[in-house]
Amino acid sequence: MTSVSDIPATDAEPTPTPVPELHGLRTWVTGAGRGLGRAIAADLSRAGALVALTARSADTLADAADECGDGAFAVPGSVSDERDLARMSDTITERWGGLDALVHLAGISPVFHPADRLDARTWREIVEVNLTGTFLTCQAAAALMDGPGAIVTTSSVHAHTGAARLAAYSATKGAVESLTRALALDWAGRGIRVNCLAPGYFATDMTEDLRHSPRQNERLLARIPQGRMGSPEQIVDVVRLLVGPGGSYITGSVISVDGGWAAA
Repeated sequence: MTSVSDIPATDAEPTPTPVPELHGLRTWVTGAGRGLGRAIAADLSRAGALVALTARSADTLADAADECGDGAFAVPGSVSDERDLARMSDTITERWGGLDALVHLAGISPVFHPADRLDARTWREIVEVNLTGTFLTCQAAAALMDGPGAIVTTSSVHAHTGAARLAAYSATKGAVESLTRALALDWAGRGIRVNCLAPGYFATDMTEDLRHSPRQNERLLARIPQGRMGSPEQIVDVVRLLVGPGGSYITGSVISVDGGWAAA
């Protein structure tokens, strides 16, 4: 009589290789050349997603695409330029035939000017990139979605709380949150979910100068209830949720990832 223990180990069924949670998800990440955008693009790639990366700087974008591996490609350009967006859309269509998710992080970083010294040209540039660019990119992405999809826009803690010398930046980020809710309603019938991230301050290359200024860093950390900047790893899991199956009943929401800033 043969017992189970007598059966050679080679006869056992092989353990299946786990499939990455976002395997094959066709994802477009803007603002992907540096900072949180780059970290998010790399994480989505590790989770099995196919990633198209967009930023204005071709050099940093190429490095970011290399970091993401074989399933990624770079499409440089400006999200506020309709001709660039048309070219990006054409490239994505040629490569994939459609799109499943957009993570839109492209935008102009804060320009610190008191409101009485903020000229109209700077105001218009910030509005054009941060608000109009968000709308045009979301519109372009939705046109590529041939079924259910997910869009993630990016706001800021400064959409929720006042900040001196940030009138234009704060105004555009507040408007992005309102735009997100409107798009969620417009596209719910198509199965496209639209949500917004409102990040606080994260330890990336974009905050390096701030972190190396003892006075500014101390004042900033005193404003954050958790007493520290976030790490990119603390936002990528939220993005995975919003573009993946776990976020299938979330739309029109603004999710703060800020160490408690908005609650204080």
